[in-house]
Parts: sequence; structure tokens; C-alpha cells
Amino acid sequence: MSLREWYAGRTVLLTGVTSELGRILLEKILRCLPDVTVCVVLRSRNGLGKEDRLKKIFASPGYERLRQEVPDAISRVKSFEGNLLYEDLGLSAEDKASLARSVSVVFHAGGPYETVLEYCQEFPKLESVATVSSIFRHRGKITEHLHNEKVPILPIALVRLPLVGPAHKEPMPGFVELLKGPTAFIVGAGFAYGDSSLTAEVIPMDLAMNTMIAAAWEVGTSKVQEPVVYNAATLDCTWDDMIKKSRRASWTFPYPTFGIRGMTSIAVLYWILVLFLEWLPSVLCDIVLGLCGRKQRTVAEYDRVRNALRSLQSVSSRPWPVERNRVHQLHRRLTEDEREAFPVTAEIDIESYVLCAAAATRKYCVQEDDLRFVKIIRLFFLFAPAMLVVAYIALCSWRTSKVR
Repeated sequence: MSLREWYAGRTVLLTGVTSELGRILLEKILRCLPDVTVCVVLRSRNGLGKEDRLKKIFASPGYERLRQEVPDAISRVKSFEGNLLYEDLGLSAEDKASLARSVSVVFHAGGPYETVLEYCQEFPKLESVATVSSIFRHRGKITEHLHNEKVPILPIALVRLPLVGPAHKEPMPGFVELLKGPTAFIVGAGFAYGDSSLTAEVIPMDLAMNTMIAAAWEVGTSKVQEPVVYNAATLDCTWDDMIKKSRRASWTFPYPTFGIRGMTSIAVLYWILVLFLEWLPSVLCDIVLGLCGRKQRTVAEYDRVRNALRSLQSVSSRPWPVERNRVHQLHRRLTEDEREAFPVTAEIDIESYVLCAAAATRKYCVQEDDLRFVKIIRLFFLFAPAMLVVAYIALCSWRTSKVR
């Protein structure tokens, strides 16, 4: 049975919908699986009820394509008040009964999965559960077997992800809303610590969510009653490849910091470059902003980038031997049309990918006022030394002519 045929007419439960992966997973299901009803668990927060939070998600930039192609998609989403940290997800007895009658597939897209998997045992119609984990929780060779992962005996697709980066194609090329470590590195927002010759353990967010959808289908159709592990694919390039391929992107869509592109495993060199080429210019820029009576935010942006890149250090400093046979077998099981609609692996042009990611980051993560001002300060730092040299030469020439 094909993927679309298997999903047709189903009701699925999606938890972790407010996470980055959860949001695009919901968008993908609603746009590409038109016969699926999605139940989401949300808790009221910051004065917003579950319905308000759902509407806020639908109003976000990542749903622009869905709003155009399927304007009534929100009618296929049912929201339930709950909390993923509570027993039975904090659902009311009525809501639990409602979900038990209809749900046959569960997706967990963010946060600890233990409570969610425990609750899944109460679904009498359950055929498949897809949940995500991190490959970086493990040491040594990471095989396609459980590694001290405590999961119940259920038809579970345990999808282990590397770092999740900007989208390859969906919901739009390069799409990103949050500045995380991979994005900050890809767009050249700052200098990174690590071994640039190692494989970049990064997966585009759309390939990650496609892997969840396809893995749940494979587990469901194979009728297995125990966990199956899928180690998701990566960009298939090194960190150095991304640095070299990002020159055009950094020039066309510069990030509004004094960050420099690159990576080194030499700690002393790393800190010297960060201190003098990133932190110091940021401090001077804030001083100038203060003197001009404007808000000082360059150092804050520097800290934001530095915190994001810090998450890369433990990943980029060592190799990660990962077995990925099953995800490639999954790719081959899909029909030709489904490989196009739900690709779990892809040959990616890294330069184009980085360029799209930089453009999207510029659009969704950057304030244009910050960009214009930093450009001016950058030009000042660039031309100030040259102007000093010219002034020195002119002064020397004037003194020489005066002596004569």
C-alpha cells in the first residue's frame, strides 16, 4: 500500500506542534495529505488559549504556502488542552475518550518522549508512532538498534536526527524562523569552533519531517509491534564545504553582525579571532549607537549568535560514525511520485541551499534597521585604516615639502 493510500482517512495525533519541527510537520500533513485529520495537544500560555495559539501558528510565515493552496486547512485540525509533561498529557477524561476512538497514528515532534509513548499504549487502534531523538545522545558507532533508549514495546519509528537546519524545499527553499547553531554557521553569522574536515551532521528540516511521515508509514504497513530505529540522512558534505560554498550568500545576504565565516579546531586562534573581529567591533558599534541616541543591540546580537554557535562545538569537534542503511531502504520503498513529494534523502546543491537559507534568514530573522546601520559601521572599520594610511602619507609629504 502506498504512503498516501495508507494515510487516507486517518486521524493522527501530533504532539510538540509548537516546536520548529512540529510546526512544519503540521503544515506538510495538511498540505500534502488532504484526507488526514490532525489532533494537536496545546496548553494555554501567556494569556493565549489553545485555539489562539493554533491560529497564531497558522498566521506564521511558514504557513503562507498552505494558506494560499489550502485556505480551509485549519478546519481539519482539532485542538485539545493538555501538557506533555503531565500523566496522560494532562487531558480531560472526555478528550482522552475522544482521541482513543479515532487516533491510529501518533507523531511526537519535540521534547522528551517518555510520557507521550506511555500514553500511546492507551490507543486501541494504534498502528504506528513516530518520535524523534538525537543521534548525539550516543557514543561510538551509532547503529540502527536501540542504545539504552527506554521505549515501550509498540510499533514505534524512532527517528534519530542530527542538527536540524534550514529547509531544502518546503514549505519554501531555505525557510527558517529561528537562529539556531546550524543556521548561524550556514549564513556566516559568526566564527565556529570545530574540525572543518568532518562531515556536517545537519539535516534540512523538511527532510527530517518527511522521514517521520515515511517511517510511520513503513512501520504501520509492516505490522511490526516493536520499535524500529531510523538514523536520518544529512546534507552529505563537510563543514568546510559549507564555508566555501557560503561566500556568495554572505556577500548577497549578509547577517547584521561582525561575524566572520569559518571554523578552526585551534582554541587560541578561535578566541583571538572572535575577540578582535567579532566582540570588539560589536562593542564599538554599540558605543557609536549610544552616542547617536539609538538602541544598543549589536552586542546582544553577538551574544545571540555566539550562544547559537556554541551548540555546534560538541558536534563539530569529533566524527560521528552513523549507520544509515534503513533510511536509504525507506527511500527506495517509496514510489517515484512519493520520493518527489516526501523525500527522505536528496542530492543537494550546497551553494544554492546556503544562498536560499541566507535569504530566508535575512527575511525572517533580521531587522532591516540593524542591517543598514551595521553596514555603515562595517564600511567605517574597513576604510578607516586606509584613510589613516593616506592621512599619514599626506602628512609626511607635507612635512617634507615644508622642510625643502
